[in-house]
Amino acid sequence: MKAAVYYGEKGIRIEDKEVPRIGEKDVLVRNLRAGICGTDINIVRTGAGDRGISLGAEFGHEMVGEIVEVGAQVSKQITTGMIVGINPITAKRVGRRKSLEASGFSEYVLIEDAALDYNLYDMGKAVSLDAAVLMEPMSVGRHGAFRTNPKRSDKIVVLGAGPIGISAAASLIAEGFLNVCVVDTNDWRLQKAKHIGASVLNTMQQDLAAGLSEHFGELNVYGQQVPDVDIFIDAAGAPILFESVMQIIKPGAKISIIAVYKEEVPVSLAQVMSKEVSIQGASGYTDTDIRKVVDHIKNEKTDIATMVTQVFKLKDIEEAFRVAIKGEGTVKVIIDLT
Repeated sequence: MKAAVYYGEKGIRIEDKEVPRIGEKDVLVRNLRAGICGTDINIVRTGAGDRGISLGAEFGHEMVGEIVEVGAQVSKQITTGMIVGINPITAKRVGRRKSLEASGFSEYVLIEDAALDYNLYDMGKAVSLDAAVLMEPMSVGRHGAFRTNPKRSDKIVVLGAGPIGISAAASLIAEGFLNVCVVDTNDWRLQKAKHIGASVLNTMQQDLAAGLSEHFGELNVYGQQVPDVDIFIDAAGAPILFESVMQIIKPGAKISIIAVYKEEVPVSLAQVMSKEVSIQGASGYTDTDIRKVVDHIKNEKTDIATMVTQVFKLKDIEEAFRVAIKGEGTVKVIIDLT
């Protein structure tokens, strides 16, 4: 088989590898599509070998494929020909610490201790592969959105119109949340958010506080007019934006942090205390998140495939990463392994 192998500063090479051999509890999946994640981008851009992907390792962790071989002790519910999304955290016995090396950019991947709704999720024969490949990042977005236990009446702001932000917004909209606004500085990306049903705000064109007040109304808090926002979901990772949110947040509001911050951000504990603000992190996803996302994708609750902006063949993966790293006119870059 062909597989993409990471070599740090020396780049990515396509190499010939042996097709993995399955054990009695395993299955072999032929990868059909794989997504380039923001974490992949950051690691490849820095050329480091110690940040989740080892030098000389196969990698990629957002994938959908077809089961082509099934071990003797695997449940009879799992059959060849099934189109499945893969949970990279449970795909290998080694678990989460090697999940970035789940072999998404390889033509075949071995799934150990294979089980439905554990590491394999049945996507159905009719699924759009461009939508199905988004299962993993959408699960991250959904987990962050629902960490705050939102109510349908809540007024919710998603910071960032990248793949995770759009996934968070789409997950809320798919489950009946109508008051969702996505904030970004890029009109083109905001159009993607608008396409899946969110309202949008470009902070290059309108002040954050004024724009959110226009969307949701405002309250007088200690003599200051602030937007009537119940929940902020931070998928942007922009320190200046987070600081702006803390200046305008209303009492009792919640903040969910999905973004990976690359630097420390000062937090006004006086604001947290006096306004009883709840700030919580969101990392990864649960089985419930994945099942909800699979239902979302199979039943086309939003046109989430609008996030797929470029598709490259495996042989062109280095160019795919150059495009993804540059980030102009991109949301999600996909590798087609068919």
